[in-house]
Amino acid sequence: MCASASARLHARAALLLLAATLIKVLSCGEAMEAAGAGGAGRVRKRYVGLYTGPYFDPSAPNNITAQLGTHAYLPCKVRQLSNKSVSWIRRRDAHILTVDRFTFIADERFQAFLVEATDTWTLQVKYVQARDAGVYECQVGTEPKMSHFVQLNVVVPKIEIVGESDLYVKAGSTVSLKCVITQALEEPAYIFWYHNDERVLNYDRSLVEIRMERLAPDTTVGNLIIYNPRREDSGNYSCAPSNLDSASVVLHVLSGEQPAAMQHGNACARLAARPWPLLAAMAALRPRRALLLLALALLAPLCCHDEGEPH
Repeated sequence: MCASASARLHARAALLLLAATLIKVLSCGEAMEAAGAGGAGRVRKRYVGLYTGPYFDPSAPNNITAQLGTHAYLPCKVRQLSNKSVSWIRRRDAHILTVDRFTFIADERFQAFLVEATDTWTLQVKYVQARDAGVYECQVGTEPKMSHFVQLNVVVPKIEIVGESDLYVKAGSTVSLKCVITQALEEPAYIFWYHNDERVLNYDRSLVEIRMERLAPDTTVGNLIIYNPRREDSGNYSCAPSNLDSASVVLHVLSGEQPAAMQHGNACARLAARPWPLLAAMAALRPRRALLLLALALLAPLCCHDEGEPH
């Protein structure tokens, strides 16, 4: 079955190259007729020097890096091409992407075009995805075939909001959320901030301030500063760069409560009031961990006491 599939693939490639060659021959015939019957037009050229036919320019790059979501351009510089066809093939599945200017894949992100001034057939990959990374073959329809390989690398930037996923602050204090984007070849055109899916605007800079700064060739930092936050400012905050996914954090604005009490005191009280779910889960744990949880459950009533109760 593998041999049969391979044979079909080669037959398909041969048919595509034949079709492209016929189109070129017909185009050359029309050009000769337009030149007149005096025989001034010639189908083939004679080349002198080291190369007597098509060859790949060794100065063309064979390693291209593109950022996720941007456009990638893979060059194939062929000198003295004459009437030969140029195909682009994806190596991981041997899929023929283009033959000359014709595209043979349903994915509309792929397209080939010729820059005549530099004899370069360029494969364009729009909105690059991580799965597009790999080796691509530029093949010239000579006998035997000539191939030039180009490696496409896809860089996936990282985005995060510095700190914990839940942030506790006192009402009236200043909040600074820092969104850090690293491993990004291109700086985002903007970074939008959202509060519970509603965009944060900095019309009044005495309340909210938004900043963006490029710290390194691959690092951008966006800041959201909230002055004198209130309970209404609590909720989910997310930063959304123009060309990347978003990152989020949950802000809790406390009035008269301490974050430590929220995280530790209440947890202790819950453990003392309802130890049975914890004890029931101990059966699935190793004996040493189960004994540790049992000790915590027994100590919970001792460590949790009402305010004012004598120690």
